[in-house]
Amino acid sequence: MRPLIVMNGENIDWFHTVIRMLMYLAGVAILALGMSIQTASGLGVAALTCFATTLSMLTGKTLGFWITATYVAYIAAQAVILRREFQLRILLEIFFSTLIGGFTDFFMAVNPLHPTALPAQVATMLLSLAVTAFGVSLVVNMGVVPNAPDGLVQVIAEKLKRRFGDVKVVFDCSHVAVSLILSLALMHNLGGFGVTTAISALFLGHVINVANKLFAQHFIRAAFG
Repeated sequence: MRPLIVMNGENIDWFHTVIRMLMYLAGVAILALGMSIQTASGLGVAALTCFATTLSMLTGKTLGFWITATYVAYIAAQAVILRREFQLRILLEIFFSTLIGGFTDFFMAVNPLHPTALPAQVATMLLSLAVTAFGVSLVVNMGVVPNAPDGLVQVIAEKLKRRFGDVKVVFDCSHVAVSLILSLALMHNLGGFGVTTAISALFLGHVINVANKLFAQHFIRAAFG
């Protein structure tokens, strides 16, 4: 993570600091939008929200509530892995976890996309992958604090010296497996699992790699000058 304040020599660069924070918040909102579009495709929920969706179905709480709750658990996991390297700044992820939960519930309520024909569902699913990858790339490259699950992936990737997108594929697949087991054991159905879930688990990390290749340097230049 980069310092929170953008510096120009010994002076604070307030212009780029504000731009960076606005870009970060936009990334959080875009990520939440992407997850809501994935759910609206009708082909299953996003891999990242699969576990939260299962818990939502079991308890009746909103998806946004459980996204926030599971994200806090990911922050705790980062603390366990990092131990003495854990920075108090990572606790800021709690605020942004709450924010993304609220954004998700908002976009779920206002999203006009509810396709019923298979071609439109597939197109919606592909759109959601692109939007989600763009949001993740924007959040990660701002270097403020990552979205909690991506922060956990980033910590694991750094510890294992692997690419972020490659570790995310493994993380998402294991995430889906646990969610599917929980759904089958407690609800005797697939829960929110569907084609979108499998495809996002297998390919979203690779799409993020592409998004980083296309946009990362542009994001960094705009935010840091």
